[in-house]
Amino acid sequence: MISMKLVLLFILFSPVYVYADINETVFVESTTDTDSDGVLDLIAVTIDRPSTTEKLPVILKMSPYSQGGNSLDFHDTDVDLLPQDQALEASAKKRSFHSKSNVFKNQETDKLSGYANVYADSVGTGKSTGCPTVGDMSETLGAKAVIDWLNGRARAFNSNGEEVKATWSNGNVGMIGVSYNGTLPIMVATTGVEGLKAIIPIAAISNWYDYYRANGLVVNPGGYIGEDADILGQYVVRKNACKKELSIITQTMGREHGDFSSFWQKRDYLKKAKDIKAAVFLAHGQADWNVKQKQAIQLFEALDEQTPKRLFLHLGAHSYPSDRGFRNNVDLWFDHYVKGVDNGIDKKLPIRIQTIGETIAKEQSLWPHESTFRQVFTLGNGEVKKIIDIGSKNKLETFVKNPTNENSNRLVYMSKPLENDTLFSGTANVQLTLSLINRRAANITVALVQFKGNSVGKIITRGWADPQNHLDFNEGELLNPGQKIQLKFKLEPKQFIMKKGYQLGVLIASTDYSYTLRPSIGTEIEIFTGKDSFVEFEADSKIQF
Repeated sequence: MISMKLVLLFILFSPVYVYADINETVFVESTTDTDSDGVLDLIAVTIDRPSTTEKLPVILKMSPYSQGGNSLDFHDTDVDLLPQDQALEASAKKRSFHSKSNVFKNQETDKLSGYANVYADSVGTGKSTGCPTVGDMSETLGAKAVIDWLNGRARAFNSNGEEVKATWSNGNVGMIGVSYNGTLPIMVATTGVEGLKAIIPIAAISNWYDYYRANGLVVNPGGYIGEDADILGQYVVRKNACKKELSIITQTMGREHGDFSSFWQKRDYLKKAKDIKAAVFLAHGQADWNVKQKQAIQLFEALDEQTPKRLFLHLGAHSYPSDRGFRNNVDLWFDHYVKGVDNGIDKKLPIRIQTIGETIAKEQSLWPHESTFRQVFTLGNGEVKKIIDIGSKNKLETFVKNPTNENSNRLVYMSKPLENDTLFSGTANVQLTLSLINRRAANITVALVQFKGNSVGKIITRGWADPQNHLDFNEGELLNPGQKIQLKFKLEPKQFIMKKGYQLGVLIASTDYSYTLRPSIGTEIEIFTGKDSFVEFEADSKIQF
C-alpha cells in the first residue's frame, strides 16, 4: 500500500499546469492509401495542451465516432435455414442503429493534468481522409502515424498545407478508450511503436472474430442484432464515401459460413500480443455482452511475462467502470509508465475483480482465482436425448424455467445443492457428442445456470458453436444427417459466487434468440450423454453431481 506521506509529497512536488488556449488541429500523414486515390491518408488530430515551456507527455484518445454515425440497414437474423446449410447469405433488413458513441462516460474525455491531450479521428472517419477498414493493419498504421509524429518520425500539416512539428511533445504517449476507442490502443500497441508507454483499453476488442463470430457461428454483439463488420464500417464512414471499399468487407467477412477466415485472422491482435511493449491496464465489465469479457481475459493471458499488465473486472456492462478506485488507478498507471513517477502502482497484485455475487473488489494474483481447481460435470448417464430447436420464437431465458420438467426444446442437468458458498472462476470448457437428424447445420448453445429446485434459473454465462466446425474453426465441413461428432468449445469466462443451497446447472439448446442467426423451428439434434459429453470448470469447493 502506498503511504499517505508519499502521496502528499507527490502532490506537493508535481508541476501544476494551467490549461490555456493552446488548441490546434493538424493532419498527420499515414503510410496508407485506403481509398486508392494516389494520396496518402491524413489523420485529423486535435491538440489541447497547457501553457508551459516544458516538453509534455501525451494522452492520446482515438476514435471513429467523433462525428456520430450514419443511418443504415442491418443484416436479417431470421432465416429459413442457416446459410452454411445451403450456402445462402442472409438478406439485409432495416433496423435502427443506436449510436455506439453513447456508451462513453465523461471520464473518457476528461483532461488529465500535466499532459497534452490529443484526440484523433481514425482513418476514413470524422475529418480524416481515406476509408475505414474496421480493425485491420491500415487502421492500425493510421494510429501509429500519430505516435510517430509525436516523436518526430512522421509529417503533419495544418489546414494551409504547412508542415507542423510537435516540438512541444517529449515523445512519451499513453492511450485510453472505451469499446472501439479502447481497441485502437491495442491495435497500435501490437506494432511495438517506440514512444507508446502505456495503454488502458476498457471494454475493448482483442480479436474481432470473437466480437462478430463464435466457434464457427455468426453471433451478434449483445444489443446489436444483425450487426457485422461491414455495418460498423458503413456507420462510421464519412457520408456517401468509400462504397466500393466497404463492399469488399461485405464480400470477404464470410457471414455465409462463420469460419475464422483470413479476413478475421488479419483482425486478431492476440497473435501479436508478445510484440506489445507498452504497459497494459485492461478493464472490462462482467455484465458486458456487447464486447464480451473474454476479449480482456485472452489478451491478459497472451501478453509476454515481462510486459507490465493489470486486469480489472467490474460488475458493470459495456461502459467506463463506476468503481471509485478505478479512476485513481488510471492516473497512477499513466503517471508511472508515461511520466516515470514512482508511485507504487507496479507493486500491486496484477488482478482486481468485483466478483458476481459480491460488491467489494478484491485483488488476486492469478486468473482463474488461485483457490479454485478443475472439476468435470458429466452430462447424463449414457442415454441419447433429442432436442428440437424453437429458438427463433423463444429467448434462451425461457428455457431456464421449471428445470426439472421434461422439455423437448432443451436439456438441463443440475448438481446437488451446494454445501458451501462456492467461488467459480475462469473459462468453462464444453464437449458434446451429438448428431443432426434432419438438417446439415445447426446452432449449438450451452449455458451455465444458477438454479434452486424447480424455480426459474439465472444464466451466468453461455457460449455457442457450429457443429460443422467440430474439426477446425478455420473451416467447416458439411455434415450428413445422423453423422456423430464431438464438438468442443469454450463458454464466456466469468468469476462468480454461488450461495449455499443453490445448484449449478448446464443448459443445452440450439438457437439463442438474442445472439445467433434464427433459422425456422424444427431442427432436431441428438445428444449422446455420458462420459463423452461434459463441462469442465473451476471452483473452490467440490461440487456433487
